[in-house]
Amino acid sequence: MAGSGLDLRVTQDKLVRDKVVDALRQAILDGALQPGRRLTERELTELTGVSRTSVREALRRLQAEGLVEESPSRGLRVTTPTAEEIEQIYEIRAELEPLAVRLFVERATREEVDELASVTQELNPGGDDNKDVLDRFDGILLAGCRNPMLAELLGGLYSRIHALRRISAATPGRMAVTKQEYADLIEAVRRRSAADAAEVARRHVSAARASAKVAMGLLKLEAD
Repeated sequence: MAGSGLDLRVTQDKLVRDKVVDALRQAILDGALQPGRRLTERELTELTGVSRTSVREALRRLQAEGLVEESPSRGLRVTTPTAEEIEQIYEIRAELEPLAVRLFVERATREEVDELASVTQELNPGGDDNKDVLDRFDGILLAGCRNPMLAELLGGLYSRIHALRRISAATPGRMAVTKQEYADLIEAVRRRSAADAAEVARRHVSAARASAKVAMGLLKLEAD
């Protein structure tokens, strides 16, 4: 399309910014950058080894994703969701997650169902680091529902409550309950009962919501 004036070349600067966004996002989701942590361009430039311009652009993108917010004392910090925001997120999750499960029952392949079951077996009820397993479970479920927009919406919700999910998962007894809920879900999925699977998902979100309220208190203690 010579002469059209269209230029789609990807610059090295853009690739660098994308990598910075990915690195900072992962640090936030993993808990290396805790909720409430103040984020300065100077510190992040030193940590990442890139220019302030790249850091500034990365922070803007993370702010748009809801992972970074403006602090009352000016500047930026890792987002700390309010109790009201948490309640709103779980209200939405209570509607969308059962929908994703119903679609998974209807659209997932046998291989995806087997993969979901296999990942469930990897949950360690007595462990405090099940994040990778839970992330893989979510990924398989959202891919298998064959609805990219729904997957994007739920993925965004999960990102906004990442710290609560991490603390909640480490709460004594929570992973044992989660593993049983997932086992019940797999059983319903194997029977291809969308209604039963959706009901299990509703129970799971309800229990997660109660656990999140406990985690919210622990999160405040961490921030103090």
